[in-house]
Amino acid sequence: MYRLILVAIVMFGCAAEGDTEPSADDMAAADAWAQTSDGKADLPTSYAGLVAWLKNFYANDLSAVWGKQEHPVSSAAAVARIRQMLAAGGISDPSHTLFKTSVQRLQFSSVADHSEIDIVLPTKQVIRLIGDPKGAGAYVDSAKFETALAPALCLNWTELQTAVQTSYQRGNYALDFVCHNVTEKILRSLGIGTAKYSAQIHAYSLARYVWGPLLPSFNSSDPTKWPESRSCN
Repeated sequence: MYRLILVAIVMFGCAAEGDTEPSADDMAAADAWAQTSDGKADLPTSYAGLVAWLKNFYANDLSAVWGKQEHPVSSAAAVARIRQMLAAGGISDPSHTLFKTSVQRLQFSSVADHSEIDIVLPTKQVIRLIGDPKGAGAYVDSAKFETALAPALCLNWTELQTAVQTSYQRGNYALDFVCHNVTEKILRSLGIGTAKYSAQIHAYSLARYVWGPLLPSFNSSDPTKWPESRSCN
């Protein structure tokens, strides 16, 4: 039971709800729902309806991805799509380009947050690398998500590809990974120490305990110790 509580905290923390607490109207609606038909008034009455309702809630209400952002089906497709966007913007050879990248956070509550890694292309699109109920991996957006955490990163083309490839985690959200777990693995794949980021994100360390990797990476948390291209400063 204790483990399930931990899972629930991190899982809902990785969901991107804009409000940190329910409003008075939300609480009143919840009370009305609970007092009607023994708390089952708003649930579908058929099994098929219940399954559909749960799938929609899981995939959409828990998702950090709004606006039906493009989500390439694989890391190879994502890299190819990024190449296409860069070429359309006049960058035919991205090997000489640095890509400003940051760890983003949404402060969900005093207990848990959402985290992801966002890459800003010179052509203005934003590639969001997310562990999400809609699927782990890259999403194409027009703006970075919520709050950027320091230090900022500047990835070269090889590092960008590594980050994208790592973001495509197999399995199911909340069973095999959550947002923090994917963020951690991406940073590790780049040899970047995560302590500076994890200290700023609620439930980040807890996600490592539940989903792994359990052992620390032993990567330096000092940006001056990272390869030059990775630190924008």
